[in-house]
Amino acid sequence: MAEYYSNGIGRSKRRKVRVYNGKTLALFLLDAVTTLMMLLLIFLTITVVICQYISPEKSGVFSVLALGAPIIYLLDVAVMFYWVVRWRWYRALAMIAVVILGLFYLSRYYKVEIDRHYDTSFKESRYIKVMTYNVFDGKDEGLFEYINSHNPDILCMQEVWGRENLAALCEKYKSTKKDGESANNQIFSRHRILRSGTIDNVSRKGCIWADLKIKDDTVRVLSLHLKSTSIRPEDTQFLEKHKYLVDSARKDKLSSIVNRLVENNCKRAVQAEAIANFLEATPHTTIVCGDFNDVPLSYTYNCIVRGLNDTFSEKAEGFAYTYNTKYKLLRIDNILVSPAVEVVSYEVDNKVDYSDHYPVISRVKLNKK
Repeated sequence: MAEYYSNGIGRSKRRKVRVYNGKTLALFLLDAVTTLMMLLLIFLTITVVICQYISPEKSGVFSVLALGAPIIYLLDVAVMFYWVVRWRWYRALAMIAVVILGLFYLSRYYKVEIDRHYDTSFKESRYIKVMTYNVFDGKDEGLFEYINSHNPDILCMQEVWGRENLAALCEKYKSTKKDGESANNQIFSRHRILRSGTIDNVSRKGCIWADLKIKDDTVRVLSLHLKSTSIRPEDTQFLEKHKYLVDSARKDKLSSIVNRLVENNCKRAVQAEAIANFLEATPHTTIVCGDFNDVPLSYTYNCIVRGLNDTFSEKAEGFAYTYNTKYKLLRIDNILVSPAVEVVSYEVDNKVDYSDHYPVISRVKLNKK
């Protein structure tokens, strides 16, 4: 009896030892790696969301993370589904919370088509067609004919230095161009231009505005070309083709790129704050067009879009990009409008190659205030 009792106690004190076979060990390691990835993604997602409200002068290198926001969000979704399939519900719930946080900003990158509209014909006389186009490093031949085929009512163009088509546009449209002035940033309009000007602390290259008389309304149009990222062709080759193979050269190159991105994020932030203050004091219905040189989850975009509607978020279908890179992720050209303006359509023409940017076109309708 004593022997039986003793053996019982011995068994009760034994610890359960998990024995791993090959498959179980692989899953354990995969779970461990995914857990580390989950923690990193939670940090990155929260940082990206917070940094759009903090000046890059304070957020520093973290402001660059906005460039990868779509990729970060897709990884969030992938990791969430992984934990759901693995029935790890505490971790799954953590990722579901992160994915829900991202949903509040998803419309800046992807527009879910809920209501299907099959009639794409428009009675142009009822709407105002707005086009913005950065034509830097593009082709003169055929550009005017292309713009003429779209026949916009309001055309905002950036980086139009020395364009042969500029004279033809000036003949067809009323414009903000004056003799002897730089042609870099221009507004062309079918409607009468009442006045035009620039904004304090922002150069004419960075922003020009014009008040247009459209029927009984005065509409203020801004054309923006904010500070460039200063990413050079050789930087693009490095990022897309991994041109540098030596570790020291790769480190130096990455450091140079990141430092320039942060520096120019700070410069754009100053421009964006000045433009935001100008817009806040504007008494008129407003249309803001142009090359922001920044993405929809950036501090720059967030400053300017306050109180306005993005025509992409209103009427786009699916995903859109406006800058021609290998990965086709950058939507840096925008058309924003006052709430009093109804957005009828939105499109980016990715089929043309007159520039490294693509034209953005929206039809809008002025509603009574």
